[in-house]
Amino acid sequence: MQVPKPNHKRRVPKQADRNKFSKEVMQQIYERDDGICQICFSSRGTEIHHIKFRSSGGRGVKSNGILLCPYCHRLAHQKWEVAESLRLRAEKKYGPDYYKDEWD
Repeated sequence: MQVPKPNHKRRVPKQADRNKFSKEVMQQIYERDDGICQICFSSRGTEIHHIKFRSSGGRGVKSNGILLCPYCHRLAHQKWEVAESLRLRAEKKYGPDYYKDEWD
């Protein structure tokens, strides 16, 4: 005889869900950055970039997101110096825990 699986609510959401930007957070980032790339100040095709990468534990919080154009977004993933300058900028503005959420 099989024992039924318990149906309980998670205390902490799954990590994959915590790393995604919600629609509300995405809207806040677009408004904060005025819809323009924060490196080259272009307004064409901006997209949200995780300043601290999701693979490194960066969460989907407003302070960990920044708007970048596709070219600068590619640079941020290819050049360590670009990514590091964005991390330092966020740390200076929001503090050392800029990439954490309420459960960290």
